[in-house]
Amino acid sequence: MTGSDEAVFEIIRVFNASRERVWRAWSDLAQLERWWGPKGCTVEALRFEFRPGGFFHYAMRFGDGPAMWGRFNYREIVFGERIVWLNSFANELGGIARAPFSEQCPLEIENRVTFVERDGVTTVQLRAQPFGETPDERQYFEDLRPSLNEGYGGTLDQLGAHLARG
Repeated sequence: MTGSDEAVFEIIRVFNASRERVWRAWSDLAQLERWWGPKGCTVEALRFEFRPGGFFHYAMRFGDGPAMWGRFNYREIVFGERIVWLNSFANELGGIARAPFSEQCPLEIENRVTFVERDGVTTVQLRAQPFGETPDERQYFEDLRPSLNEGYGGTLDQLGAHLARG
């Protein structure tokens, strides 16, 4: 039940914004709600505690469809440098729930995002991997790579648009 290199997803984006500006987009709820999540959804926070051990519990809505719930369990926050959290689907009360689309999707994904600035340009590196997964869940995650690229890529596209708006 340990992760492997194959079960690590990584995406890197470069933003024409200071590290401080990019960090605020991740650490300020009003900003996070404007860009987090897949394209086409809106995010509404029910709980936001940006600190190690804190939670971000949110509802994602696509048009008039029913809400899907998610949560972050922040594990490590190094101001301006790194955020590590466990991400999972959730129920309405914030408890961990299975993904609505598969029983094989890992219950939790560990995400590690780092921020590095050079000359006013910030590189964001996000690494995601299953946490506490079974072998079947690890294989599902590895097979999910194209969807992960689309989902995380779209989310980071929205971050870029948010940062460009100022």
